[in-house]
Amino acid sequence: MVSRMPSSAHHADLALRWSGPVDPRTPTVVLLHGLGDSADCWPDAVRRWSPTYRVLGVDALGHGRSPRFTPQQLSSTDPVEAMYAAAERTLASVVAAHGAPVVVVGHSMGGGLAGALAARRPDLVSAAVLEDPAWRDSELRVQPRQVVRERIAECRAVADDPSGQLERGRADNPTWPESEFAPWVESKAQVDLDFLGLGIANLLEPWDEIVGAIRVPTLVLLAERGGPVTPEVRERAARIGNPQVDIRVVPDSGHCIRRDVPDAYHALVDPFLAKYA
Repeated sequence: MVSRMPSSAHHADLALRWSGPVDPRTPTVVLLHGLGDSADCWPDAVRRWSPTYRVLGVDALGHGRSPRFTPQQLSSTDPVEAMYAAAERTLASVVAAHGAPVVVVGHSMGGGLAGALAARRPDLVSAAVLEDPAWRDSELRVQPRQVVRERIAECRAVADDPSGQLERGRADNPTWPESEFAPWVESKAQVDLDFLGLGIANLLEPWDEIVGAIRVPTLVLLAERGGPVTPEVRERAARIGNPQVDIRVVPDSGHCIRRDVPDAYHALVDPFLAKYA
């Protein structure tokens, strides 16, 4: 069984992982993971980026080693706003210490948060990369109960039989770098199941309003198959016509682009980081 960590105070700090140079003048890249993952779930990207950048992985609220959601946060109108607020506070403290805005890289749920940070806090964010962000319309925001039950069952199965789930992950995802599997499995046993049970991973604020409001260079990578961004949403995103937002569909990729096709992902993202970080 997955045990819940005790609830923490509303403003408790998120758990962080620093990699790369210690010189604070080095450009900083902040990583925001997807639903059910953790800050450890970027090993291949960290390996590639940490020689050049200070890389900061952040455990979102209710994930990894960060505090759990409080009952008040879970019952609020938008618990993902509590997650956003915790991420924004973390970014503000990093920027205050670092003296310059950072590049934010987010996947799925974290991609949605990264987009909101790019729209709401251009003083903190110099540029953003959104990997298959959780752009769901409000009527589809809460996922079907069967999907939610399966996700919780998967997390419990991982906690009960991590080695079995590790082998299943390898079989299901043959193109992933080997370094990705162990943190991916471990993160499933760390997630707040009460939050997972809500079936949400994106903000209540409409995704298209957030995309229209982005004022910093933003690279959006969309999966060719699966994932939350449907072809219809993809077309609507293109029609927004925000000149700061560059949307690319990555061939042969599923929802986790950086793991499915790592070389194609980095061929797009690394030059973007070199230009804007």
